[in-house]
Amino acid sequence: MTDSKETRARSGLRKVFHRIAPEIDLDAIDHHADLREEADLDSVDAINLIVAIHKDLGVDIPEADYGEVTTFGAMLRYVADRLPEAS
Repeated sequence: MTDSKETRARSGLRKVFHRIAPEIDLDAIDHHADLREEADLDSVDAINLIVAIHKDLGVDIPEADYGEVTTFGAMLRYVADRLPEAS
């Protein structure tokens, strides 16, 4: 993963989180804690995040991979590793 991809992923995730769950301060949460508990996300919010990540960032997170994105840190790595190249 390049720094550029990580930077783009972090910025994109911030925008998605701000739109779906604006009350979440990503700087204040533990990036290694369970995201649903740390950010008090319900299952609808979680699905909306997954859909928005796909729509906004072009990264599909299949249901089989939901267990890989349970923390913000893991989600950031997952998205950055799969982010399409910048055009």
